[in-house]
Amino acid sequence: MEPTSGLYQKIIRLKKSQELPCVYDVEIDHLDRLAKFRSFECHIILYPYSRKISSKNFLFAPFEEYVKDIASHQRSAYTRIDDHFNNIFGLGLGLAITVLFYIFKKEDLFTIESIVSVICAYMIGKDLWSDIEKFLIDLSKNWRLRFCENYYLYLLEKNTTLTQYSYHAKKQRYGIAPLLPEKMDYIEQSNSQTVRMYFDRNSFPSPDSSSAHIMSISVDSEIEDELTKSGFLFGVKLSFNKKFLGLVRNCEIFQTLDKNSKGCLNDKSEWIEGFVFYRKTMSLGRLKFFWKKGLLPGRELIDC
Repeated sequence: MEPTSGLYQKIIRLKKSQELPCVYDVEIDHLDRLAKFRSFECHIILYPYSRKISSKNFLFAPFEEYVKDIASHQRSAYTRIDDHFNNIFGLGLGLAITVLFYIFKKEDLFTIESIVSVICAYMIGKDLWSDIEKFLIDLSKNWRLRFCENYYLYLLEKNTTLTQYSYHAKKQRYGIAPLLPEKMDYIEQSNSQTVRMYFDRNSFPSPDSSSAHIMSISVDSEIEDELTKSGFLFGVKLSFNKKFLGLVRNCEIFQTLDKNSKGCLNDKSEWIEGFVFYRKTMSLGRLKFFWKKGLLPGRELIDC
């Protein structure tokens, strides 16, 4: 996964809809090349520069609607991913107490006191894990080996017959094959919106489709001129992943459309036009090792 590869050119396309002046379509290109990776991730952020515009003035479709449906307990294409590690940690703590009873007080192993102690250890372990998790994330955030937060909160429901009909209808609607991520997360802040998307290569459209529609950005008509005049930041992070025996090798690349300029920030947070920032990592579960990074000239991830 060398970052000098010609693969990393114009993968994300941002274009204004010809039929709907207040809609920007986001498409992904080179799916035939991306299919050689086990999975592919795309994170997108939009931050308008005008102080007259807030995140309430634009919509990341369809992800904002999906998250709102889930929050209001409505049916959605996605379901929340349950993190069961607190249960695992609680069971581990309960098992440790059981082993201690077996070693030091074997005769009391099946008494009411020991059973209550094991149950209490399990309950305490479940509640304690959230504090331990936050501690590990904060402690390692500047280390090369880090314990990372869960990037994704929502999982795509399994395909049904009606989903296939919906896929066909979307293809007619957008004039291009649609592609929904297997996992995603949507983050709305006061002035920006971010969507994180995880794609499995098995979910890619048919081999004859080299491009796909992944989302639309709908802008309120009354602020569309202001958005165009003041400009915005459209940031993209891509991750190309290969997996072997549970170990995932990642090549992450970053580039931003800053008004009419394409570039990235270096380690000193200085804007470098015409470059992309790349980072190579390895991950096992939520453990992530950052082992190489740098800048590459002459790359355009974003086509617009």
